[in-house]
Amino acid sequence: MSLTFAALGALVVGCSGTSEAKEYEVPKSLCGVSVDPKVLGQLLPPGKDIDLQEKNPVPSRKRCQVNVDDKIALMASQERWEDTDSLVDVADAHPKLDAAKPTGSGVYLSSGTGAVGRVTNCASPDHAEHTLYAVIEVYAKDVDDAAAVKKLITAYTGALEGGKGCR
Repeated sequence: MSLTFAALGALVVGCSGTSEAKEYEVPKSLCGVSVDPKVLGQLLPPGKDIDLQEKNPVPSRKRCQVNVDDKIALMASQERWEDTDSLVDVADAHPKLDAAKPTGSGVYLSSGTGAVGRVTNCASPDHAEHTLYAVIEVYAKDVDDAAAVKKLITAYTGALEGGKGCR
């Protein structure tokens, strides 16, 4: 009988906690680059407010910072690296990609907290002898979803390849 009360007590305690939810609308793009909000939503934390900020620290980098309740949750980047640089070189420059492993295609390195993808067929006269890479970094606490990161980097990279900067 005491086992039943213990189990019931655990159930009540488990249900009495406040449920955290996303009170914001997950965006359909990351600073102009279309993404699936369902996939992006898997990598964002619960919260009330979301804010996207485009940052261009240098001409060869364009970043889209996603903040939830004034805390960085995710960063999506478009970065031009020299043609001699590799996926590993790009990953090594980003702390959230420490555990990234190559995917079967060899075009991506991915983990539960970040990924890098090589954007193919994207030459730019302004950046001769440079390759465009897409980078996703997940900063949200307790978010680690390798499948969602892989889906997002694949879609983000594909959207960049088909975008106006690659025509």
